[in-house]
Amino acid sequence: MQLPKGSGLEVLDKLAARSIRYYSGLLDPDRFRKNFIPALRKISSINNLPAIGLPSLGNLRRPVGSIIKRLSNITVQLNAKPEKIDYNAVVNSFLPPGARLVKPQYPENAGEIQFADLDGDGRSELVTSYSTGEGIRTLVLKKDEVQWYKMAEISNPEFTSIHYRNDADIAGDGKSTLLLGLASGQPDRTLIAYSVSDGGSKKIFSKKYSKLELVKKRAASGRVKDACALWHESAPGIFDIELVHWNGMDLESLDRTRYLAGKVLPYYIKKLRQDPKDITGWYNLADAFLKTGDKARAERAVMYGLEYDPDPQMKERLSELQRQL
Repeated sequence: MQLPKGSGLEVLDKLAARSIRYYSGLLDPDRFRKNFIPALRKISSINNLPAIGLPSLGNLRRPVGSIIKRLSNITVQLNAKPEKIDYNAVVNSFLPPGARLVKPQYPENAGEIQFADLDGDGRSELVTSYSTGEGIRTLVLKKDEVQWYKMAEISNPEFTSIHYRNDADIAGDGKSTLLLGLASGQPDRTLIAYSVSDGGSKKIFSKKYSKLELVKKRAASGRVKDACALWHESAPGIFDIELVHWNGMDLESLDRTRYLAGKVLPYYIKKLRQDPKDITGWYNLADAFLKTGDKARAERAVMYGLEYDPDPQMKERLSELQRQL
């Protein structure tokens, strides 16, 4: 029996074949009678030794073949492809009649179905959201040794769409938190964080926002944790940005300087290159420079904004920034 090619066990096949050929020659009847029988008789006559029963060639071949067969079966099992699971079918089996799966707008690669280890057992749960006309509901499904079951279901009847869904170690304790960004047609959206376990879900906090980004933040201990950059639209196109994380008791504001310098300023500069006459863009850029401590560049951005003849409201905003320099 030949082992499958590429199994890495072909060397055993060769070794077994050589062993069989060796014993086949060794136990050849003519050779055995000519060489071994006289010697054994001589030894027996001298020392009165009992006769020695040698195994037959067939008995030698059978164990070797059995070993090869078992190794072949193991190789087949190792090379077998895992069972393909139809996750859409799994989800549909838990949906009520008339339910419609809802895909989050963000993160950009988000799908209708998400996988995350929310209970910290090292195995990912399935997360999906749906609408039935009575708000947004989010399912967390888990599979045991036999079947899928509903680990938790979160109901948000006051919202009509889902803007953001992700998981993050927002508390910095190594456990993932489920983050849902929900909307109801109003300009502001609501970020709600949940801890999820086999006993259900628990709301940790909620916070209004206009735009949201999940970022990595290094703590004083050196440990990297997740933080939320929340963009609040204070006026059309004008944003105030805060960086927060959960400290176990409440949302805590973090130093946003590195985030502003590394993410926000390049974003505003890119937008202004596309439209240099965007006065709101110059205001945002000047405000971000000011909050990072770069007053010289903030003043320059204010001057550029004023050169484009802003309306009275924007002119007053730019002048207010100028007075802070």
